[in-house]
Amino acid sequence: MANTIAHSLVSHPNLYGWNWDYVLVAGGGSGDIPGQPVARLLAHDQSVGSWSGVYFAELEIDGQPVPALGGHPGAAVGPPILSGHGLDASGQIVLGAVTLAQLGKRVGDTVVVDNGVTPPARMQVVGTATLPTIGGGTGGQHLEMGSGAVVPYTVIPPAARNPFADPQTGPQVILVRLKDGADHRTALRSLQRIAATTSTPSNFGVAVVSVLRPAEIVNYRSLGTTPVVLGGSLAAGAVVALMLTLVASVRRRRRDLAVFKTLGFTRRQLAATVAWQSSVSVLLGLVVGVPLGIITGRGLWDIFATEINAVPAPTVPVWSIVFISVGALVLANLVAAVPGRLAARTPTALVSRAD
Repeated sequence: MANTIAHSLVSHPNLYGWNWDYVLVAGGGSGDIPGQPVARLLAHDQSVGSWSGVYFAELEIDGQPVPALGGHPGAAVGPPILSGHGLDASGQIVLGAVTLAQLGKRVGDTVVVDNGVTPPARMQVVGTATLPTIGGGTGGQHLEMGSGAVVPYTVIPPAARNPFADPQTGPQVILVRLKDGADHRTALRSLQRIAATTSTPSNFGVAVVSVLRPAEIVNYRSLGTTPVVLGGSLAAGAVVALMLTLVASVRRRRRDLAVFKTLGFTRRQLAATVAWQSSVSVLLGLVVGVPLGIITGRGLWDIFATEINAVPAPTVPVWSIVFISVGALVLANLVAAVPGRLAARTPTALVSRAD
């Protein structure tokens, strides 16, 4: 189950800050996408549900350099919020959890933001967010899951919003969220046409990017099938232990089995007795283990997600649990086959010898 939940993290980019489907990027994040043309094209695209334009810069917050994403307060699309709320007005700032800790602040405190051009301004920390691994190409730092800030775009100086003096100004990156049920292949082709239409020599071209995974997620994917192999090894060990237990039980209770046979039990009924013993043992394990595993797994996953600054949204793979539970019961009966044969061959003479 842990592997299924972890796979859910990898396959759901919104859990690690990519809270949209595609982005339009101009000049690797440094050029400007023509604002009015792209807004008109996105508004008429049947696949696009919502979108927001953003800028990137490096700001000084309480004297520390911090990569920042500049957007509109109340924007339709933005990084997922972990605590507090997103930007509702100017004078507010959202920080990554790591940045918040490094600054020694809490949600509700104020910080001093200096963009190097206008006088430093005090801003209130209104929330924390899981930030996407994305950023402009001119800064020394870029956003990471727990590091960075979200500020009103007006905090970013005009020179940083348009570093190459594009004649047609606009956002450096557009975050695009598709409508529910939209076909991604159709949407991608449409966005690629929009990118081609809004590409200019001065913005070095507009590209469509699907997802950029942070190092934490890439490192997990590199584990490959290791969790599956580990789980399979533990399951194999449990099967062997169950078989040895049943064999030992049959040998220890041979006289009882002989009495049952004397009373009229058939060979099939003696084998069924062992199968029921195996099934009840596994069923008790499932009754205790499944709820305990869900509770423990959710708790551990919340700790892990918080540690890497992902959105703590554990899932319970219901159908996987049902499949594993049914499979365990079937396997229990298969494992009982050999001990069941031993039980069926128990001679009735054991009763007289014991007497």
